[in-house]
Amino acid sequence: MKKLGVFTVLAVSAFSVLLWCSPLKANATSTVNMKFDGTTYDGKGGNSSGGVATYPYYFTINSGSTEIPLLCVSFEDSIKQGETWEADVDPIGTTGLSLTVTEQEEDAYLDSLILNPSSTSAQINDAQWAAWAVGDSGLTTNYLEHNLGLSSSTVGAIDNDISNALAFADSSKTDLAGDPSFYAAYELYVPVDGSQPRGDGLPQTFIGPAPVVPEPSSLVLFGSGLLTAAGALYRRKRRTA
Repeated sequence: MKKLGVFTVLAVSAFSVLLWCSPLKANATSTVNMKFDGTTYDGKGGNSSGGVATYPYYFTINSGSTEIPLLCVSFEDSIKQGETWEADVDPIGTTGLSLTVTEQEEDAYLDSLILNPSSTSAQINDAQWAAWAVGDSGLTTNYLEHNLGLSSSTVGAIDNDISNALAFADSSKTDLAGDPSFYAAYELYVPVDGSQPRGDGLPQTFIGPAPVVPEPSSLVLFGSGLLTAAGALYRRKRRTA
């Protein structure tokens, strides 16, 4: 079997890096396997409001060992501990989902409130209910107060979060097209119907921080450097041939 030369390795590596930086990669949707591990992990979590478990929901992705806390954004569907299913990982702004683009933007804003280190448990619960209400018109003020027994002050705080989230999504300076960097920090986990255990209903949709990747500009410089090195090596080999 013929060994790959250093020039070939450098050229292929450079091409791979530059392909990773391409716009096609930025808008790609991947599919992962999710396992719901529960609402508590390592002494954290266990929050609830109105008799319903709230953020965080802990998952392992693709049989990994790291527990990932995610925000649930669909109220009516349900999951149980230990359940597994496949989910499409979509960037904010994906069309054709049950959540509109504006609702996705609102959920990203609400997740940013939850992830704020200074947020209290009550504020996290309020933002969780707001995220559920964004995508479910049935979660009205009357329902939250009279059916779930939430206090009027809590319902007021939830309504305030919803209003702020909509204002944030509607603001021109934070529009997806005008400021994609904010929304690029979040991604949706949308269940693939039929991948859940037989007899179980459709799992819920979740949102969470997108993995941190190197800035495209840094990767382009790195890839360009590899191409330059490959070219220099090729020219040296030709002179000595």
